[in-house]
Amino acid sequence: MNRADTVIIGAGLMGAATALNLALAGKKVILLEKEVSGIHASAVNAGGVRRLNRAFAEIPISAAAGEMWPRLEKLVGDDCGFHAVGQVRIAPGKNELEQLSKRVAKVRALGFEHEELIDEAEVRRLVPAYGGSCSGGIVSRSDGHANPARTVTAFVRAAVQAGVELQTRSQVSSILRTAEGFRIETTAGLTFHGETVVNCAGGWGKKVAALVNEKLPVEAEALTMMVTARMKRFLTPVVGVHGHKLSFKQTENGTVVIGGGHRAKLDMGVEKNYVQIPEIRISANTVRKHFPIMLQSQIVRSWAGIEGMVPDGLPIISESRDVPGFFHVCGFSSHGYQLAPMIGRLAASMVQRQEPELPLQAFSLSRFSSEGAK
Repeated sequence: MNRADTVIIGAGLMGAATALNLALAGKKVILLEKEVSGIHASAVNAGGVRRLNRAFAEIPISAAAGEMWPRLEKLVGDDCGFHAVGQVRIAPGKNELEQLSKRVAKVRALGFEHEELIDEAEVRRLVPAYGGSCSGGIVSRSDGHANPARTVTAFVRAAVQAGVELQTRSQVSSILRTAEGFRIETTAGLTFHGETVVNCAGGWGKKVAALVNEKLPVEAEALTMMVTARMKRFLTPVVGVHGHKLSFKQTENGTVVIGGGHRAKLDMGVEKNYVQIPEIRISANTVRKHFPIMLQSQIVRSWAGIEGMVPDGLPIISESRDVPGFFHVCGFSSHGYQLAPMIGRLAASMVQRQEPELPLQAFSLSRFSSEGAK
């Protein structure tokens, strides 16, 4: 009882995707969640399914994940609300357009063609409600958005159906290295044993790593989102504006979801965040400047999700430096959602010590010093 090949800590999207792929490979997996699955960043993010404007190191994973999203129903029994409406990044001026032009050239040089440089006329055609200055932009036409809550629920459900043992309300209190692997104890008084352990704890990744005396450069932050009342359809693609903190989309029911990385106040002592009105005001002013139609909108809700952030913005997908068999899959720095289907496959290969389909060296913990800094 309570023994597994792998124990995964954190039943968000990365934990569930990793658990599912290990189970499909015939492994016994226990998935531990300190609360209930999918109530933090995995379920409350902007839902962007984005290859556009990725960090160059992430592009191979993002491109592979992009091929998986239209077929997710075969994997998890739900299309996760995915709509391939495209994503556009607008260049307000000539300098921004030059930056994006150089970026597209580099993406093409790496062998990928999903990013396309477009002129002002095409931006205006794709985003007729845009009212800001524009010199052109870039587009990834088969990107889009999906429903985060549906996605994490589908992956958890599929993992359980594949044989994963899900234990909620099971906060890990200690991790001990044993001759057979690891002994994991929880605050509920339960004990679990695994040959390997995977830290998929997101904003709590640093705390979990500390249980094996490892310093992980992951800091929890709370990122703010807003949603409006329903509006008449005026926008199809997901839109960003280069040089501005803005993620902007209209959902199928007409509501408009607004993000962009504005911070909320976070108290990790009680694990609560508090939306800051000045940050909301900045976000609202940015939206009104670029989309005058939003002067007619009404914000009905604002919230923030707790996410694990890494100094260089890249996730940590890596075995521990000093604890063989202990792995980290966290620190996705607010842009892991689209990657998750492929991350699950890559992480499962890593844990089984198989050669991953795509290289993971750029995400190794070795890029940081033992003190957790570059």
